[in-house]
Amino acid sequence: MFYPLLRSFVKFGLNWYVTDWQLKNMAIASLQHPTIVVSNHPNSFFDALVLAVNSPKETRFLVRGDIFKKAWANWTLRTLFMIPIYKKSDDPDFEVMNAFTYDECAKWLKSAENIVIFPEGVSRNSHLLRPFMPTGFTSLIKRAISMDIPVQIQPFVIGYSSFDYIPKSVSLEALRPIDSTDYINDGEVDTARILQLMREEMESSMPSGPVEPSIDYLKSKEWMKFPAKAGYYTHNWLYKLVKQQIEKKTSGTIFYDSLMFGVLLFGYPILVFLLSLIIGNIIGFWTGLLFFVLMPFLSYCWVQFQPVKINGEKESFKVNRLN
Repeated sequence: MFYPLLRSFVKFGLNWYVTDWQLKNMAIASLQHPTIVVSNHPNSFFDALVLAVNSPKETRFLVRGDIFKKAWANWTLRTLFMIPIYKKSDDPDFEVMNAFTYDECAKWLKSAENIVIFPEGVSRNSHLLRPFMPTGFTSLIKRAISMDIPVQIQPFVIGYSSFDYIPKSVSLEALRPIDSTDYINDGEVDTARILQLMREEMESSMPSGPVEPSIDYLKSKEWMKFPAKAGYYTHNWLYKLVKQQIEKKTSGTIFYDSLMFGVLLFGYPILVFLLSLIIGNIIGFWTGLLFFVLMPFLSYCWVQFQPVKINGEKESFKVNRLN
């Protein structure tokens, strides 16, 4: 129950972050059969959000196991349909723990659910497809086939106009599904061939660099010009303050978009609600209600009316842990 509500909330909140969705061939990704969803991984947790809100079904994700160590984190992440997968550096018994993970994934696949895995393993804010870490993907397919689950592989490619500007253009393209049962020989699935085919398809469809915004994406938003100005004058000070703190916290890491979106998604509604209560108590109920409705509307117009900025990947190496 909690996951669908949160998914809807995130999808609604992305309207203040992504102003130009470029969705391609999404109809072929029905995910009606047991499916392993694979994608490139340029933008940390934000990639998972892009896939989740555009999926026709609830989606479970294989996520780095080190963030599940605390009991409250383990409960929260699993409630959000995340399943841990471990590296050798995460735990000495990573192979045993991953065996349990593959069993859990196979159970969900047998129920015609879908599991998302990022075969690059780590994210580096790169517009290029990085080398695959095939162990998790290979083990998951073999476990499914050994349990007579006719698993499908649904590749996607994700592209961004930038990793550190708001608003942004985001492209998501569904590629031709791959039926793993077509690659079974003498009872063994040829995972190397599936990986090769999958990589070839993904490389041929990847954006050559930052995603260019759609030519006419601003044409339908001319009416927002004046409320957008009001949104700028009422919100820019707050945005700069939050941006400064997030940049400091995520400097040299891959988490800017993920943390920025999370803070704005949960922090902004709380702030507006509290200010509305204060105004309502001081001036009157209807004034507080007007503030509660008007402020999000002005901020929405401000974001939607801004042009999308393009920015390539930085030369410096980015780490996948927060400062």
